[in-house]
Amino acid sequence: MNENDSMYYLLQPVDVHKTIDNCKHHLGVILPRMIRTSGQDITGLKSPSMDGMPKAPGFNNNADSTIVRRVTAEQIVKRTIEAIGHCDNTSKDVLSYLYLDNYTDTMCYMDLGYSESYYFHKVKPAALLEFADAYLLDDLHIYVEKSSD
Repeated sequence: MNENDSMYYLLQPVDVHKTIDNCKHHLGVILPRMIRTSGQDITGLKSPSMDGMPKAPGFNNNADSTIVRRVTAEQIVKRTIEAIGHCDNTSKDVLSYLYLDNYTDTMCYMDLGYSESYYFHKVKPAALLEFADAYLLDDLHIYVEKSSD
């Protein structure tokens, strides 16, 4: 891929509604599953510490696939948290409340001081679109298909 191809993908029109739905799926379905798979506690996410002690390898035939699944899940969780952290303060608050602190939408817009209508039509969609821009492990954008003339 040359530089012009990468610019094309950066500037390609996004299907806003499908991208928002894709982000909701990632944050509401994929993230909780990856948290369970990774064995991480979402409230205590921090850098791993090394105790310096050697560990014996497991003897399970499925050890390799289990390790790969767990490491992949850990990366998805870490990159999701990181992407939320790269959003602006309002979006960060919305996404953290909804997907990390298990707030309902009602609790979220009331806590943040927005009207229901403004929250659902402006604030939450903007937060989800920002998340799509910030999450770099996969491209969560759904692009508008080019019409063939």
